[in-house]
Order: sequence, then structure tokens, then C-alpha cells
Amino acid sequence: MSTHSHPCANQHYDFIVVGAGSSGCALAGTLAANSKHSVLLIEAGSNNRSALVSMPKGIAKLVNKPAYTWVYQIDQKRTADTEQPEVWIRGKGLGGSSAINGMIWSRGQAADYDAWQQQGCTGWDWQTFNSALKAIEDHQLGPAANRGTGGQVTISPGPFRYPLVDDMLSAAQQQGLNLVDDLNDSHEERVGLYSHNTKRGRRVSAAKAFIDPIKHRKNLTIATHTFVRKVLFEGNKAVGVEVSIEDKTHAIYCNKEIILSAGALETPRLLQLSGIGPQRVLEYAGVNVVAHSPDVGRRMREHLAFAMSFRLNQDRIGNQHCFYGLGLAKHILQQQLFGTGALSFGPFEVGGFAKIGDAQWPNLQLYLSGYVFKLSDDNHPVPLSEIDKQPGLSLYGQLLDLQSESEIKIISPDPNIPAVIEPNWLSHPQDQQRAIQSLKYMRQLAQQPALSQHIDHEMVPGPLVQTDEEILEAFKRLATCGLHATGSCRMGGDEQSVLDPELKVRGVTGLRVADCSAMPGNISGNTNAPAMALGYRAAQIIQDHWAS
Repeated sequence: MSTHSHPCANQHYDFIVVGAGSSGCALAGTLAANSKHSVLLIEAGSNNRSALVSMPKGIAKLVNKPAYTWVYQIDQKRTADTEQPEVWIRGKGLGGSSAINGMIWSRGQAADYDAWQQQGCTGWDWQTFNSALKAIEDHQLGPAANRGTGGQVTISPGPFRYPLVDDMLSAAQQQGLNLVDDLNDSHEERVGLYSHNTKRGRRVSAAKAFIDPIKHRKNLTIATHTFVRKVLFEGNKAVGVEVSIEDKTHAIYCNKEIILSAGALETPRLLQLSGIGPQRVLEYAGVNVVAHSPDVGRRMREHLAFAMSFRLNQDRIGNQHCFYGLGLAKHILQQQLFGTGALSFGPFEVGGFAKIGDAQWPNLQLYLSGYVFKLSDDNHPVPLSEIDKQPGLSLYGQLLDLQSESEIKIISPDPNIPAVIEPNWLSHPQDQQRAIQSLKYMRQLAQQPALSQHIDHEMVPGPLVQTDEEILEAFKRLATCGLHATGSCRMGGDEQSVLDPELKVRGVTGLRVADCSAMPGNISGNTNAPAMALGYRAAQIIQDHWAS
């Protein structure tokens, strides 16, 4: 493996994979397993070898550090002048967001993928995608119809329990959810402990799973600290990429294909910088048009979440004490020595999927944990900030079926100037109803006997927020992005889709996209597992193409 600052200027590779995130690592690792292919994996960030990356709860120390995250300022007018600007974050470095996320292994609903097939995405139905998921999974609960073993990604059930966990599960059952051992083994309303992509209490990022085992292969080159500026074309054929390395610009060339796996925010930006996108956007930005593709950067879907906070009436029933003083020291030792304890998994132990409104399938994802984050000056919790030392319950509800569509567009040919991101939150009337329904559902859950016995009072949004109008206003003011963007370079069977079902970019040759931007709709859950499976499936498609 070559991992240094100037490994590849003016070199040729069979395949160039841009972006070493969840999809890119799965794709590059699977392609490079065939020694006949020379593969270059390009990553703008570092190798992410910090001990805080491998420690699951270490994310709280990483998400605000530029070495580990991309920070996107969002073009969204807030509802009050005192509100902080909205920002979205993504992982930076080998593993991408899988190196800094909450590690929840959620596969989505079967109906999500069957809907892809109905939109003309042949070969992306649930049966096929489930096979890809199972192929990469090594689930510690053992094999099942919706669970794989022997794959690259170790998946572990929740390893840590404390008194409030059982009451969270009981309250959800009192609300009507079915208790299950594996939240991915059902598509009905359900509650259970989240499984995480961890192994013996340590994070298994996409880089750890797919790249580390083959990093010494001579046919795999990894270029970190390498920023891709644009794709290079001869006519309409993609022939290479232009990159910046230590403030110097170089060209790298491909013999077969370039695959963009830079994520749902960066991939459409790269396409537009390269001359592929809506003609009006490209011309406004001063970029020469290679191919007019109207949906590049458009029709993006996201999840939107609201974090309720409750003060508990007993000090030791939650787990806030695990993050301070002697409690923290104890759990650091447990995680380091035995892979157990409060630091050995992501931010939330308990999860659920519920139906609100007239949904046919669960469209509200629940996250529960026995602590709360400290409140900001304007009285709302700041996720992944300092944990409140007082006992609390976090109840986090994420809307999965939003109809509002976001847009990404460049404003300059300079790749160092950020694109404009317009989320258009709650612009669809149904989304506003879902927001109101979700908060009411969570309040009802907190009022179930198993939980209400422990709750002293509601902190956020607070008891003064009661009417539908007040709930919607609070939601608009305090909701946060789920960081699960899809669809900004959607595949489909129609000519307006950015990609065909083999992930080829329409209007040019030699260029594909393999990341969440290719997904033509919402995923009913976290997107990390589907992103890895999509990268693996993309490698299968590419290998089959070149084998024939």
C-alpha cells in the first residue's frame, strides 16, 4: 500500500475511487480483492488512527475538530434571531462518517428498496440488497433471514445495561411496540436494543472493515490528504481527476473508470464542478457544461429529528454518572481492558420504530438514553456536547419519510468555495403534520407508567408548548438534521435521473457514482449500513461489467 503525500501524480490506475467513506471503502476494498485491478482510493482527510476514533463514545471529542469532520453551513433562515446558524457535519479521513458516527446498524425497510425497483432501478430490490447486506455482515447474534455472518463488518448487540434501560423497553411495549432481539429482523413497529458496528467494544469503521485487512496489497494505493478538485474529461469520456496535494495541483488518470463516493453532499458538488449538472447552475457558476443533468444536486432527502429532554427524580437510575470523575475512569478502563461499559457503544442504547399518521410502515425512529446534554443559552440541548451531571432522559425522534426536498448548488468554479445547501425543511404540508405527530407520540411514550414513575418534569420543549401551532414552532426552531442525506445524484429508469441502474452517470462515459447520493429515496433508518452495502453492490456490478 502507498500512503504518502505524492504517490500518484501523473500515474494511471484501472479504477479511481474518490472518497474513503462508508461506500468508498467497501467499494475500493472489494475491487482491490481482485489482484488484476489496480485501484486508487483518494481521501482528503487523514488515516484516522486516533484512539478516540476506535473508542465508540470518543465521537463527542471528534465532531468539532476540523481534522475529523467537514462542516457545512446551511442556507436556512432560522425562526428567531437568537438561533445559531444550522450546520451539517460529515466524517473526514479514512472511514468517512463511519469513523465519527453513532455506529447504529440499521438496514432500512424492505419497502425502501422495493420502491427503488419500482422507480426503474433494476437489480436494487430488497431481495438483492438484503443479499449485499448479509454478505458484509458478521453479526454476533448469528445468521437469520435478515442477518449475515462471516462478512467484514462485525455487528454487536448492546453490551451495557443500567436500571432505566429495562423501563424504557417496558414503556415502549406499553405504547404498543413489540420487543425484539434484533431491530433489523422485523419491519413492523418494534423496540429493542440497538446493534452497533463494534467489535469487543471498539468501532468497526468502513476503513477498519474493508481496507485494513488488504492494505498491503500491491494493487491498492491509498492517497490521503488529497483533495479532488474535479473530474477530467476528453470529450464526454472521464479520463482522470485533478487533485490538490500540499497546495500543488496534479492530474491522475484512469484506464477504466472513475467512481465518485464522496457522499451525498460532496458528490453532486464534484459533478457540478466537473461540468455535469443543471445547465443554469453551471452557467451561473462559470463552469463549462459537459452534460446537462437537471437533477444533480436536486431532489435530496434528509431526516429531521427532535430531541426531547426530561429531568429524572432519581440520581442513580440513569447513566450520566458514567461520564464524570471516578465513574468515567472506571468506564474508560472497562472499555480499554474488556470492551464493555458505557464507552463501548454509541450514544443511544434503546431504539424503536413506530408509525405515526397514516403511514403503512414505521416512519418515526426513536432513540433513548439515560442522560441529557447540557442546554444552550437559548434552552435547547446541544447534541454531543457536555453531558448534564443531573439525572435525565433523552428521547430523540427522527422523521423518516419527509417529502420536502433539498438542493445543493455550486456558485463558483473554485472548488474551495462551498456549495450552497438549501434544506427546505418542512416545506411540504405532510411534513409539518408529521412533526406535530412525532412530538405528541414521544410525549405519550414518556407518560407510560414504566417511564413516568421516574420523570420529574419535561425540560425540552417544556410544558408550555401544547397547541399544534406551538409544537410546530418549537420543532422548526429546535429540530436538527439527521445527517442521513440521500438522492442528490439519484439513480433511476427515467432519462432525467442522474444515474442509470448500473450507477453510470448519464451523458458521459467512464464515470459512476456509488454512495448515498445514488439512493433515489429515503432510507427508513440510519444510512451507514446501506451505504456500505451499496459500495459492495457497486463493486459487484463493476466487476461483472469488466469481466464480460
